[in-house]
Amino acid sequence: MKSQKRFAILVVLPVMVLCAFTFRFWPGAMPTAGHADDERAIRQLNEECLRAHDIGDVATLDRIEDDDFTLSGDFGVVGKQQQLDKVRHRTGKQEVVTRKIDPQRFRFYDGVALVTETDRPTTADGTFAFQSTEVWVRRGGSWRLVHLHYSRVEEKQ
Repeated sequence: MKSQKRFAILVVLPVMVLCAFTFRFWPGAMPTAGHADDERAIRQLNEECLRAHDIGDVATLDRIEDDDFTLSGDFGVVGKQQQLDKVRHRTGKQEVVTRKIDPQRFRFYDGVALVTETDRPTTADGTFAFQSTEVWVRRGGSWRLVHLHYSRVEEKQ
């Protein structure tokens, strides 16, 4: 019995402390220090923004995107009004989109948040993957999306 207690004290306890220390400082293991509420707020806004894009809800996009919002991808760079006009005049039929966003990482810099993520939307045509980088700015106590860059990821076969 003594040898089991000694094993626990000499081996198990230090391993547990090391694991806890490693988990605490592992990137992405915990919210960025002091920004858990900001992460929650941005996640919610991001989900609203994606849903609004999917269903063509220009009013919600306009509310979340900053006045100088830009969107970039393999098509180039477009401003907010051009992007909203494209959503407004979309000709395709609306469809149900489900998403899995993983991983999603946050970095904060004095009222600016940089978010990187992989979005995997599933539609009637299949599941796709997009990597994106978003820049969010705190304005007047709330977060606004100022830039979004995305590119499609070709899944390896």
